[in-house]
Amino acid sequence: MARSRGLKAAAREAHSMRWYRVRVWLWVLAIFSGITAAGSTAMHAQTQADSAATAFRRAQELKSGINLSNWFASGDLSPQHLTTAVSEADLAAIHAMGFDSVRIGVDPSLIERHGDLQPANPAALATLHKAVDEALAAHLAVTLCIFPSDDYKHQLSSEWGVGELTETWRILAASFAQTDADHVFYELINEPEVQDPYRWMGIEARLVEAVRSVDAQHTMIAAGASYSGLGDLLATEPVHDANVIYTFHFYEPYPFTHQGATWGSAEWPFYRSIPYPATPQQITEQMKAVPSDLARYYLYLYAAGGWNAETIAGRIAFAAAWGKECGVPVIANEFGVYRDTADAASRMRWLHDVRTAFESNGIGWTMWDYAGNFGVARRSGGKIEPDAAVLEALGLK
Repeated sequence: MARSRGLKAAAREAHSMRWYRVRVWLWVLAIFSGITAAGSTAMHAQTQADSAATAFRRAQELKSGINLSNWFASGDLSPQHLTTAVSEADLAAIHAMGFDSVRIGVDPSLIERHGDLQPANPAALATLHKAVDEALAAHLAVTLCIFPSDDYKHQLSSEWGVGELTETWRILAASFAQTDADHVFYELINEPEVQDPYRWMGIEARLVEAVRSVDAQHTMIAAGASYSGLGDLLATEPVHDANVIYTFHFYEPYPFTHQGATWGSAEWPFYRSIPYPATPQQITEQMKAVPSDLARYYLYLYAAGGWNAETIAGRIAFAAAWGKECGVPVIANEFGVYRDTADAASRMRWLHDVRTAFESNGIGWTMWDYAGNFGVARRSGGKIEPDAAVLEALGLK
């Protein structure tokens, strides 16, 4: 009986020792896991900080740019158009004017093919690579922006449409992954026209993931929903990738900047020679020439709105404050005035006031556009003629 009790005691002691060792190992494992988790968190935080620093540094390459419209997003992807719409002489002239970067819109039909990483139009994509190389050789940074039609953007209301855009970016980023990441930027889309900002933020996050699946280095440019205006930016939450720059477009007030334009709002075609700044008294004659009651009302609202250098600077300050609060760099890569019907002196005043508001708030800018009807230059007899007054308003040569 005594022997049996001794064996049981020994068994209890052995079991106790085994359980003690298990608890020690669990304790050690918990400490190790905590150290590993803390180390992983710290490493992630450092990676994010490094990525944010990269985005801020690279944003300095986009301080004074110009849009190259009607090139790779004109609807004409023929070799004749792509090789002649913008030449090496144009790129050299842009650099000589004092611009540091160009924004190139890219029609998604040049790229999209669902299910693999092959472009639908390899010849056009090769020409795009050549264009980027020529711009870099002219000492210009390049933003590549998916620039689809309205019909394409309306398809983003469906899962199929989002999948097409995601695949397009996977192909484009894979194609340009080996280019100079300090001077080539990926802008996810021009003015997405997705009205729900929460839905757009989800789509944008998917696009970021698609790019990162094939390219870990290049800086992306993201924007708010709808038409990427200032209000759209302020309603945006940054994506979970720190190597991203955020942009907005600024054309306020539209009755002035888009006067005479035959697209967009129905009242714009009625407006001609609208001054900036303006008071209701100053636009009396222009209002008499407007046959639409609603168009006259909107014109009155513009003149009564107190638009001047101070009010523009006050609006732009909201973008700078948002960027500071979110810890992200902010640029404005579209702004301009339709020159066909605007008063030239007023156009220069607006360009000057908007440009100086951007710069005083530390926001890089890209004007719309190079040689179109918002342009900084004209082509005449095969020659490029910069508009000296526009360059002066932009603080360039």
